[in-house]
Amino acid sequence: MLNKQNRSMRSMNELYYKPSYLPSFFTAKKRDTIIRLILVVLLVTLMATIQGCTKKVSPQPVNNTVDVADRGIKEFSLPGSVQVGETVFNLDGETYVVTIKLKPGANLTSITPSVKLAAGAFIHPAVGKLVTTGNSGIYKVTLPSGTVQNWKINLVYEDAAYVNDIFKENSKVMFVGNSITHGGRYHSYIWLYYMTRFPNHRITVLNGGIAGDIVANINNRMVEDIFPKNPDVLNLTFGMNDSGYFQYLFTDPVKTSNRLVFQCDSAFKLVINKLQGRPQMQTIIMSGSPYDAKTTAVDGYWSEKPATYERIVTLQKNAAEANNWKYIDAYHPMDQINRFFQQYDPKFTISGRGDRVHPESEGHLVWAYIYLRNQNLKGHDVADFTIDAAKGLTTGATNCVISDVVSSGGNVSFNYKAYALPFPLDETKRSGDTRPASAAVKYISFMQDLNREMITVQNLAGKTYDLKIDGKVVGRFSADTLAKGINMAAIKTTPQYLQAMELLKKNEERFSTEKTMRDYYVQVYNFARPNGITNDSDPASLEKMKELKKTNAWIDLGLYERGSKPETRNGWQDKMDNLVNEIYAANKPLKRKIELVKVN
Repeated sequence: MLNKQNRSMRSMNELYYKPSYLPSFFTAKKRDTIIRLILVVLLVTLMATIQGCTKKVSPQPVNNTVDVADRGIKEFSLPGSVQVGETVFNLDGETYVVTIKLKPGANLTSITPSVKLAAGAFIHPAVGKLVTTGNSGIYKVTLPSGTVQNWKINLVYEDAAYVNDIFKENSKVMFVGNSITHGGRYHSYIWLYYMTRFPNHRITVLNGGIAGDIVANINNRMVEDIFPKNPDVLNLTFGMNDSGYFQYLFTDPVKTSNRLVFQCDSAFKLVINKLQGRPQMQTIIMSGSPYDAKTTAVDGYWSEKPATYERIVTLQKNAAEANNWKYIDAYHPMDQINRFFQQYDPKFTISGRGDRVHPESEGHLVWAYIYLRNQNLKGHDVADFTIDAAKGLTTGATNCVISDVVSSGGNVSFNYKAYALPFPLDETKRSGDTRPASAAVKYISFMQDLNREMITVQNLAGKTYDLKIDGKVVGRFSADTLAKGINMAAIKTTPQYLQAMELLKKNEERFSTEKTMRDYYVQVYNFARPNGITNDSDPASLEKMKELKKTNAWIDLGLYERGSKPETRNGWQDKMDNLVNEIYAANKPLKRKIELVKVN
């Protein structure tokens, strides 16, 4: 089973890196045309080459462009934990230049470079733990002949893969959908990731879901409910309700499916037209979580529904491509997880053990994982650092600062300040959950891909060590294990993890308050607006809702009456705003004292 699970994880990863396919060429009838095309390409290439020779081109760093025999510095490198690729040597006028590309977030505090000089040469000032860079830092290398070379160190940070894909600072990000968005936590988990991984990069995430919505309903409320909030990014998902339920009972399933897809497509075109009218807003189309017709956890199912839903997903993908919008596919990766684990447990599902429709919290964490992976955030670690205990040196540090390393008597201590907090996994079963969100780590590579806070300590003198943070023992590990690296984000008793858990609690309270507000808007958009009620604060509107309540048990008069008062809605909003302010005031990582105390 383990091998099958590993194959499944590989196939999950391959969903994000599918190869393209090249078209075949027909050479028999098109030989002359192809020959002509080849001649044209050769001619254009030749002209471009000639033109290029006449242009002044800025010199580009090329590995070892300066003859090694002439260099006073033969080798110059930083630890592999911070350096990317090979060191490049160049000559800029009379100054020698060392160019090193660094990993995103690499911190050079206390990092000692490896420097090899020519025999008999010496350098001034000495290159120690602090590397002086740029035009202000010129190192002089004196050769045995007395010749003095000027050297400059040029450090270039590699752009992180996610730079162009993550939400911009201060942006408002809205998720629009049906009940799975209205009452689900995937968008709340996405925000929690940003709260912990980017503590100084503030964003706002808005819940734009309404229970029961099909895309036609979303179209009807866009002008009143969505656009007034002025989102910078709008994520749109639908399809679960559009693909039907009981409709398959009354007519031929094929005709029913065709009708449902036609209705969905027609309404979606109206939505597209509205979205096209707001080019300043980034639109992201998401396929939703799948309807699981296979699980045996629930009695009864609509066998025709999945095929209709697939057709709607295709509509979504095609619309995104046609409009140059980003498309995020949650449907197929989540469906693949269902299919794989149902081989061993027919009752397994992340789509909703109660109804095949509404994912529990674990399913929403899977959705958040898929979304964040689509933002190229895989590999953006909480922190990653390596210490050589024998030398008492930091040999690598990414997204953190290590200082004051002391190695004495077989013990090691140092100060550690990360630029992020670990993502806290919710262990609480929320309303409707049979398993908590944390169960999702069994089905996806969440910890490996999105939640690494790595400590590696090499060349320890002892065999076993207690790991202490701020004076508290958080684990006991062998020296061999520490040399391979430990993910502190998996230790739920570290001070930084407990700090993140407090953020989770506040974010959960914020989510609950926002859900109450969306519950009120269900009354507005599912019952009031379809019955001609346009002014909810008018006492006559409440009287009309009371009449409607007589034949509609879904109407919540108490919630409608309270929510229709501006002071109630302002109170909900103020509470959420205060909680968000508290979160961003408390999400800054603190300097921690880490000790490795030898046990034996």
